[in-house]
Amino acid sequence: MKTKREKIPFNPYDTRFNLKEDIITLAILIAVCFVQCIVISAFYTPNHFLSTGITGIAVLFQYVWQLPKYITVIVLNIPILFFGFKQANLKFMIFSTISTICYAVFFEIPFVSGFGKYVHLGEYSALLSAIVGPVLLGISGVCVVKRGASLGGMDVLSVVLSRKFSIPMGNINMAYNFVIMVFLGMAYGAEKAIFSMISVFIANTTFNYVMRGFNRNLSVFIISQKWDEIAPHLLSEMHRGVTYLHGEGAYTGEPRKVVYCIVKTTELAKLRSIVKRIDRNAFFSVTENTEVIGRGFGLMN
Repeated sequence: MKTKREKIPFNPYDTRFNLKEDIITLAILIAVCFVQCIVISAFYTPNHFLSTGITGIAVLFQYVWQLPKYITVIVLNIPILFFGFKQANLKFMIFSTISTICYAVFFEIPFVSGFGKYVHLGEYSALLSAIVGPVLLGISGVCVVKRGASLGGMDVLSVVLSRKFSIPMGNINMAYNFVIMVFLGMAYGAEKAIFSMISVFIANTTFNYVMRGFNRNLSVFIISQKWDEIAPHLLSEMHRGVTYLHGEGAYTGEPRKVVYCIVKTTELAKLRSIVKRIDRNAFFSVTENTEVIGRGFGLMN
């Protein structure tokens, strides 16, 4: 009798080439580059806002010196790509190079560069553009990073630094982009710079929030005299691992076991009902995790 082969989940950090998964990643990469070029042309360029990363510098140079964006994108990405090929894996850098080329090409398509003519947000166009544009950039950027790729430029530096020092990518980008906003303010006034900084904050906040996901991981600590009844129910009904932590009551001095487990946000209500059903007097503590790696949650980077 043939046994059903277990499907291996996609690992975005796998440095080996996988034809099927890499084609999917490449398709997502090209689509995101196209969408982001449209977003920049529709919401940023008409209002003289700056986007993030190398693209932001390319847009700034076009504002000030009418230098085509593709020239700046290619020239500034060359040293970054060289750095990336030394620090990151080959597959990651191949995708980053493709992203750089896509940005340079898409920016020069007349339909894309003139997309701002088709988008009208009414009286508060500038304010709404500073909200809608960054949200779209942040969401689309997550699609690429979750596939283990990047959009080139500062994303390469951000990913390398994030993996080495566990610094959120959004924070790295925000610090870098603050510098180019100063130059925008000098060229076009404080109002444009402030709007651009707001858009950068929204884009990075959106990116970090979506990257972590809406269904967060929670650590739950349960202190109860009926710990030996609660734990088996969590194992059988929720199929989540449970760990006993040995504690001691500070007032009574009595030894006791603390039930510890990690669940998703959507599972919390069920866990709470199980504990309440067994022991209404149980002490229940819930904390949110920044990241959880291991069986049933995430893959080791």
